[in-house]
Amino acid sequence: MARIPRIPLILGLVVLLCLQTGCEKKKKSVDEKFVSTYTELLIVEQMYGKDTPTARLKRKTILNEAGYSREQFFKKVDEVLDDKDMWVPFQKAVIDRLDSLIEQGNQKNKPPRRRRGED
Repeated sequence: MARIPRIPLILGLVVLLCLQTGCEKKKKSVDEKFVSTYTELLIVEQMYGKDTPTARLKRKTILNEAGYSREQFFKKVDEVLDDKDMWVPFQKAVIDRLDSLIEQGNQKNKPPRRRRGED
């Protein structure tokens, strides 16, 4: 049986691994604070409308608590919109956040479970 030299084989495998990992697109991380702030602003818009005084006050409070000025927030929105690799992960994170909030709300509204023998 022919013997395969180990050094070229190992070297070839290392090169292949380097090429494979180098070609993969790195997933961009989503800024959770931004996702949370964006989600809260969406909820405020749904609850109070877009142009009501209450909505404006709530939006201002949310931005202040998150540490964003209005300009900083919109700049961040533009960055996400302009980056095609960031948009989908951002939207998925927003949907996950909304689902989480809905689930928390459902848990609060559930009546306590009754055990056998409790009447």
